[in-house]
Amino acid sequence: MNANDHLKEYTGTEHYYRYMFGMLHTDGVKALCEQFECWWFLDIVCSYQPYLKEETFQVWSLGVNEDATATVLCTDGDNKILKSQSIPYTDFKAKEATVWCAEGIVLLPSEY
Repeated sequence: MNANDHLKEYTGTEHYYRYMFGMLHTDGVKALCEQFECWWFLDIVCSYQPYLKEETFQVWSLGVNEDATATVLCTDGDNKILKSQSIPYTDFKAKEATVWCAEGIVLLPSEY
């Protein structure tokens, strides 16, 4: 199951929420974090931003393996890997999720 499939109704945002490192996130990302209990995923995305200042657009994906490990991968949108982090254990309630980071705002692809 892809978490994004359950959040298709988010096609824009009414609110922006301030998060760490001055980042903002949208209603859809807030719903992702609340419904799938994955604020830690947003923490990872935001914590790398000081190192990715020059990258104005990023695609962040979370993929869960059968053994409850996971990988968080950041690309530039053209499959160039910018960052990768292994997660030794997760109870994430889906198999995958994707968020975009554009100009300091973390959003769902459907909200772009």
